[in-house]
Amino acid sequence: MLFELDSARGALPLYVQLANALEAHIINDKLEPGTKLPSEPTLAAENNLSRATILKAFEMLVDRGLVSRYQGKGTFVRSRPMERSLPELTSFSEHVDSLGLRPGSTLLDYAEYAANAPGRPASAFPDDVDIVVIERARSVGGTPVGLQRLIIPAHVAHKVGITESVAAQPGFSFYGTLRTAGLELSAGEETLRAINADAAEAEQLGVDPGTALIEVDRHSRGTSGQLLEHVRARYLGTHYLYRVTLNNPSNGGSHESNPSTALRTGGGYAHRSDGVRAE
Repeated sequence: MLFELDSARGALPLYVQLANALEAHIINDKLEPGTKLPSEPTLAAENNLSRATILKAFEMLVDRGLVSRYQGKGTFVRSRPMERSLPELTSFSEHVDSLGLRPGSTLLDYAEYAANAPGRPASAFPDDVDIVVIERARSVGGTPVGLQRLIIPAHVAHKVGITESVAAQPGFSFYGTLRTAGLELSAGEETLRAINADAAEAEQLGVDPGTALIEVDRHSRGTSGQLLEHVRARYLGTHYLYRVTLNNPSNGGSHESNPSTALRTGGGYAHRSDGVRAE
């Protein structure tokens, strides 16, 4: 794979040019997630560059969220980051579907806890409420993008027919299941914070320990105001971007959304079409 690079004085560093050329190749040729890029030795030989230059170019692509590198295996195209606006009350599956992509779900754990049972996880529900805890790995196009813990009242799970076998289905959608049963979520409160992946999370997501994650903590309510779900999810920071549109009240405008008060649910898996990349 040969690229035209400018080695003249004053030109961009060669590794930056190569990173830009590889990015254009990925985007213009619409390489599918999981496509393997040429190896460092191959690119170095074909472009008369040092392996150090190739390595720095690949590192830039990793930082841009375009590729993943696996020791002993190579460098692979990642799923594109996709954008989500605040406020927006849709589920992970619905949002990914709306972007023309394929959402996925792998059940990691399913458990029911009676009121005041020992070992039950902390949640927004009172201790005297029976709960169901569903832990899943979420993916887009087969690529892991996050880990999610969904906690719901046991009586709601039983009413809408959620069981372990139902939750284990790859296409399981909690919101879709609610709607089928005649229930709707009308409002939610969500907080975001930046964290780093621990060893277990890194293994499940196929990244290095310490990789940047966005933790989403969400409480969603039904039309009667009843709390129906408490979700704590951790998504790869390179895949998620949240967009907030603000107006200046002093100029007669109002905040269309505010990161501290916006009502929404779901992760911000963001598809960028404007050339700006998620950090």
